[in-house]
Amino acid sequence: MAGQIETKRRGGIVDVILQRPEKLNALSASLIDELTSTMVVLADDNTLHCVVISGAGRAFSAGADVAELNSLNAGNAEDFIRMLHGACQAVRDCPVPVIAKIDGPCLGGALELAASCDMRVASERSTFAMPEVQIGIPSVIEAALLPRLMGWGRASAFLFTGTVMSADCALCAGLVERVASSARLDDAVTEWVDAICSAGPLAIRAQKALMRHWEGSFVDAAI
Repeated sequence: MAGQIETKRRGGIVDVILQRPEKLNALSASLIDELTSTMVVLADDNTLHCVVISGAGRAFSAGADVAELNSLNAGNAEDFIRMLHGACQAVRDCPVPVIAKIDGPCLGGALELAASCDMRVASERSTFAMPEVQIGIPSVIEAALLPRLMGWGRASAFLFTGTVMSADCALCAGLVERVASSARLDDAVTEWVDAICSAGPLAIRAQKALMRHWEGSFVDAAI
């Protein structure tokens, strides 16, 4: 099977591209495994400054592959969930900033992947949803990051209803940090990347490590 993750290097910047455009970049087990391996390798690269994750074609990702979801049962569902968590954890563990470049649908497990990134920029045509409750299962694993981004009230409304959110609403809710037209999406990412790359690389890595520490600390300990 052809690789489902494409990487492109530009100096200290690496683009990580989900490459299943014919399936709206649905998260198959093989894609998830390849994404995890890619992020683990990048984490050991001392020349790395920034990672940008995007999807090929007209979607960031439609979420977990429906065909594979339909094959899950009590015996293998946990394995799939743990595999997806592993990919999200590998993104969170990356020692440099990871930017999600979202153009088109970003649903379910793909939104958990985007939430695992440090920063998110979306095109105006992007849409967001966590539809799991509508098919009879809760949103789990990195969905736990959503209240930190959106606040508990907004996250509750989002997760309990499975409502589709527009890019502008996602910006207002704190789910993404920036919205741009599809034509200017690369420019928006470049502004962030250029600022990161102009900073001291060791300072950026230290800042990322500090922010991860802050996440798990009470305020006095974090200070």
